[in-house]
Amino acid sequence: MFIAILLINACTNTSVPFNEVESSLNQKYISLSNEYYRMLENPIVEKDRRAVLNKFESFRTEVRDIKKTRKKATSNELRVLNSFIDKASINIQYLNDLAE
Repeated sequence: MFIAILLINACTNTSVPFNEVESSLNQKYISLSNEYYRMLENPIVEKDRRAVLNKFESFRTEVRDIKKTRKKATSNELRVLNSFIDKASINIQYLNDLAE
């Protein structure tokens, strides 16, 4: 938990260049996506589905927090952040649909 807070603080610090923030978010999203696709290769186990869903929800929340705290974000930065939010939301919706 402490490490997650440090990562969020590091990503939201306005002195951090946006390309570093974007790179970090991209690495997290790729890791989540890989986990998501590995889960889909096998019959869905509810525990695994819920775990991946929670990770995507946390990722989306992290990106939203960065978007809120990023001072003087350019339109390109906002576009990138919104893209991550949209991609995570699509995965969340699909994972929710799998539960039904």
